[in-house]
Amino acid sequence: MTDIRFDFRFHPVFVLPARLFGIDRSSAIVALDDDHLDVQFGPWHVRTELDNVDAAVVTTGYWWPKVIGPAHVSLKDRGLTFATNPDAGVCISFERPVQGLDPLGLVRHPTLTVTVEDTAALAELLDRSSHDETRTHTPGNDVTTDDLLREANAELESMTAAELRDRARARGLTRVSRLSKADLIESLGVEPDPADEAETDDLEVETGDAR
Repeated sequence: MTDIRFDFRFHPVFVLPARLFGIDRSSAIVALDDDHLDVQFGPWHVRTELDNVDAAVVTTGYWWPKVIGPAHVSLKDRGLTFATNPDAGVCISFERPVQGLDPLGLVRHPTLTVTVEDTAALAELLDRSSHDETRTHTPGNDVTTDDLLREANAELESMTAAELRDRARARGLTRVSRLSKADLIESLGVEPDPADEAETDDLEVETGDAR
């Protein structure tokens, strides 16, 4: 199975306030491992099945007091935010609210916003609301990271350059007017971890030797 990791992008002003709450580059990670979404943000942790992810959209322009420092929860809709910059992130919506701020799980969150480096790729991989029906999974279907990679890449390949430019702009990418179709797909797509590819190659070699 393929594991994918997204690092958070830290604004210089956010580094010290985050560190006061045990948040740094090594403890702020979004990972897709096998069939789960796993998000670590210092002492806070969200883990849920990939088939529980309903949609993912790029959002921008956060008000500093509402995002700097520790995890923040909206009093309006209980949305959870793990932020390390005020510029852009991905808002992930869930079919079933998830545990995150409250270790007892008494408060659950319908959304989670994460300010990762590659917002476009994470949104493209997780979002289902804007994709064709073949990418609309239902809870309990055991969706895996490999499924998401395969479906996302197949869809991107099927799109025209004009459609890809519209998708790129919707994902928050700029200066895409002159990009070729191959460049657009590269900008929107997600590359598997080289370590995972190496493990697959090793497995194929071992299987070949066994014959």
